[in-house]
Amino acid sequence: MSDRHPRLTCAVLLKQADHTLPGWLAWHLALGIEHIAIIDAGAFDNVRQIVQSLQQDWPLSWHPVELREELSPEGRRLELTRQAITHLRQITQNMPRDVQEEAEGDTIPVEDWIIILDADEYLSPTRELARLFPPSTDEIAAMAIHWRIYGSAGHVQPPPGHVVANHLWHAMPSFADHRFVRLMARLDQLPTPARLTDAHMLGLLPEQIIRADGEPYQPDRETLPEKPWAGGCIQHYICALAHGEDELPPPMRAHYNRNEQVTPPQERDLRAMRVLSNRMRESTLKAGLSRLQKLVEPQLEEARLHYQEDATALGIRDLVQHGTFQYERIRPSTQSGLLLNNQFSARYEAGQTVLLRFPEGRLLTGDQSDHHEPLIGFWLKSTPHLLTLHEQDRSSFTLGDAPCPFGMASLRITFNTQRQAIHLPHETGHANMPLELIPTSTAPACLFTPLPPVDEPEGLSVHGLLTWLAGHPGLPPHDLARALLLLSPDSAQHLHNLAPMLGEFLPLRPRPEFLP
Repeated sequence: MSDRHPRLTCAVLLKQADHTLPGWLAWHLALGIEHIAIIDAGAFDNVRQIVQSLQQDWPLSWHPVELREELSPEGRRLELTRQAITHLRQITQNMPRDVQEEAEGDTIPVEDWIIILDADEYLSPTRELARLFPPSTDEIAAMAIHWRIYGSAGHVQPPPGHVVANHLWHAMPSFADHRFVRLMARLDQLPTPARLTDAHMLGLLPEQIIRADGEPYQPDRETLPEKPWAGGCIQHYICALAHGEDELPPPMRAHYNRNEQVTPPQERDLRAMRVLSNRMRESTLKAGLSRLQKLVEPQLEEARLHYQEDATALGIRDLVQHGTFQYERIRPSTQSGLLLNNQFSARYEAGQTVLLRFPEGRLLTGDQSDHHEPLIGFWLKSTPHLLTLHEQDRSSFTLGDAPCPFGMASLRITFNTQRQAIHLPHETGHANMPLELIPTSTAPACLFTPLPPVDEPEGLSVHGLLTWLAGHPGLPPHDLARALLLLSPDSAQHLHNLAPMLGEFLPLRPRPEFLP
């Protein structure tokens, strides 16, 4: 029986990475980290809304920090690290102090460990997280985990999907910057934040630290260890996730853009992350729907005022009496007027269920190795660029990094009318091959809500979307996911500002020119 139960909590130091935050959180929660604190130093409102949409279902906390502008980069890092340690101490104090072992039935104390990462750093153990912790001794205070620096992998722009799945190429083990480490440290061994003067070593001595392979940590040795990533590494995606030249100037990009060796991610970790991502997306989609429904009432008030202005502009008196006849003008209610609005009362259209067949004859299925049931597509001729996939029994599935909440994946596709074939988006993992649409008599998973007609040259407006929501107050979240894909690029960006938790469901990127 172990004499302690190691528990890992984490802090991520965030500045402008709110667009990649959901994927970062899903990756680390899937590893088994028991709480993640988002130390936010710049993206305040967007991150707050994203974290609030997840907090009810997931062990997350948001801690905003305003830093003095005159601080140097090293000073900023030190202050954020102090804030992270303080916040994680508060969080762990409210967590259980002991656990019951399943095998023995005995209660053992918890030993709290923490790790502090940037938003472009991903912890990647080579074995299960519980087996990464070193033996419990008073001499060991931390574990040093080396960087593994990933390049751009040839991508000019960040492709849709998870960064770990899209960037497989990294520098050789001998690359000098792989000497850098992040510490996974015992919380009770760290100095108080006020006494902390080194954000890198956290106030610990080298002799208190071991490497992930169990060997002593020797920061002053002239050469790198022969196998710096034995046990695990910190996958560093500086080239993939840097925001611009102000964050990563061209000379630094040239230095870090190393694409010399390929290491695919462990399928175990990708699978766990994708399953958990879809569960998290259910939380954000429900929160996003609730957020938009709160914006509907102002939309209805605007429609009411607009209706009154139109009625007044007609110049018709409310009561007219002339000779042998008279009439009284009856004004229909705003609700009655909205019933004539195409968005409010979207027209129902019968759809078609299809199977998707590869050129070699096999049918498209989800990613699960133990599942071979084909995915069923629901498709409308009026919106040929939109397809919703589900399994026949509506069970959960994954399809690459595409959002598949509530057992459904709504996708923007490229449709070839002549060949009756489609191309799926990049994030599904099947973008490089056309798929034939095969009509089937299988019933759709549910009765889908009619989609709103587009009202802008490039798609649906936010105004039209909110009007549609006003007409469908009991809308299921999966129908919102379908409608969001109709938004024009400008409206998608506008909605992202209104409800940033919906970012993964919005068509924020235009269709690449090279697609058919």
